[in-house]
Amino acid sequence: MTRPAVVIGIGNPFRRDDGIGPEVAAQIQGRRLPGVRVVVADGEPAGLLEAWEGADLAVVVDAIQRVPAAPGSIHRLMGSQLETGCTAASSHGLGVPDAIRLGRALERLPRQLVVLAVEGADTGPGTGLSGAVAAAVPRAVAAVMAELSGHQGRPPRSAASSAST
Repeated sequence: MTRPAVVIGIGNPFRRDDGIGPEVAAQIQGRRLPGVRVVVADGEPAGLLEAWEGADLAVVVDAIQRVPAAPGSIHRLMGSQLETGCTAASSHGLGVPDAIRLGRALERLPRQLVVLAVEGADTGPGTGLSGAVAAAVPRAVAAVMAELSGHQGRPPRSAASSAST
């Protein structure tokens, strides 16, 4: 039996690399996977709670900014890793850690929450992903597919089971 899953692409495609989440979400949506909802969100906590409501698995794809940066690197994090002592890791003011804390308080978390955080190079105004982040899109899509595959009872591919890709 298929358990419900949701893929949430967080970001703003008008802020260059911040558009990685919506781009990956669009590619997953194009596959028309049974039992998988695809949502594009701006990262606002109440919207994330609504997006993952009723899901057994939520896979969130978002851009992050790190120093020093390795643009295009993908980091796999479990929701529990972001819940305590973490502020927004995304390029947004509030984000997934805030939504997790709110979801826990309201008992509105999916059974499993996986965040695929893609390091960005440029989140300034404009459209189009930087070269390194555009090159990461196929790997991010593969990582989402591996999470979904593992969720359906098949072992996930090794690319998604590592801490970073």
